[in-house]
Amino acid sequence: MGNSRVRKILGWVTIGFMGLLLLGCKPGRPEFALPKIKMITGENLHSVVAFNTEEALASGNYGVIYDTSTGGKTTKDWQLLASGVGNTLLCEATFIDRNIGWVVGTKGTIIHTTDGGKKWMKQESGTGKNLFAVSFADAQNGWVVGEYGTLLHTADGGKNWESQAKEIDKMLNGVCFIDARNGWIAGEFGTILRTTDGGEHWKEQRCKDIETVTDMFSYDWKPMPALYEIYFADEDKGWIVGMDGIILKTENGGKLWRKLETDFDTPLYSIAIKGKKGWIVGKEGYYLLSEDGGETWEVKDDVIKTRFWLKDVAFSDENNGWVVGARGTVARSTDGGKSWELISGMSYDMPAYGLADF
Repeated sequence: MGNSRVRKILGWVTIGFMGLLLLGCKPGRPEFALPKIKMITGENLHSVVAFNTEEALASGNYGVIYDTSTGGKTTKDWQLLASGVGNTLLCEATFIDRNIGWVVGTKGTIIHTTDGGKKWMKQESGTGKNLFAVSFADAQNGWVVGEYGTLLHTADGGKNWESQAKEIDKMLNGVCFIDARNGWIAGEFGTILRTTDGGEHWKEQRCKDIETVTDMFSYDWKPMPALYEIYFADEDKGWIVGMDGIILKTENGGKLWRKLETDFDTPLYSIAIKGKKGWIVGKEGYYLLSEDGGETWEVKDDVIKTRFWLKDVAFSDENNGWVVGARGTVARSTDGGKSWELISGMSYDMPAYGLADF
């Protein structure tokens, strides 16, 4: 952990301590103990990869990458890896096996590892645009999407990246390929794109359930909602999450998308599906669980016990998974998401929660 991040964490603890001290100075008030705040890092974490029950990797602000090979049960079980891109926000990581993976981020950053993250090598993306998401179908074929319609493809494991973007002037937030030919993209203004030839051609897909008035000069004009992440289990069954509590599902490869019922409008950032289980996380600590393969979803409040945003969720099987988010939040579940243990970060059960500006 860098000295700047250590100073930041100590600063937060000091603020909370001073607030408690002032409360305790009044006559008749009980004494307060300094709360124990477990922190792997104070930086925002944006992505997590769950390899198996014992191994996981998380990445985020200022190029931080942490991994655990011992179950990650305590903060001491996580090690900081040298990413080589310390001034970069790392947005998403993907691995095709335990050793071979990529992480993408701001300023056109793409880094690659072949030894499970011990060493990272920069790859030339050919762009300075911010890159938000990455998907690899195999060790050679990968795609990256980002701001202003950025869409890159590699056919040699990232040694060379080429643009596949053709007049897509929108933020592209999520990408998912199930093999070297079949893939989908999700982005702002309700954008859903589909390819069946490895990205040479893209066809727009639509969901009538989220369509709004698109005429900017109309009295009741409203832009289409942003879509953040897309996931396909196979060539037919897929999901998208996004703004306004949106959860979309298709069972025919996107020919028909339908909006699943929700009774809230909180942005949702990430979705994971394993067998009959499903998990979604979003803003303000929102967490949803599905036990019927992603058809119905239930908000599970007071489970992860945070109001900070949760950015990513990943499970290695139907029982073991991870959630990461703002201010170093890391939570672990071993029972399919029914309960979570907060490994790193602040719980709203802590006495100092809310006394400091996080």
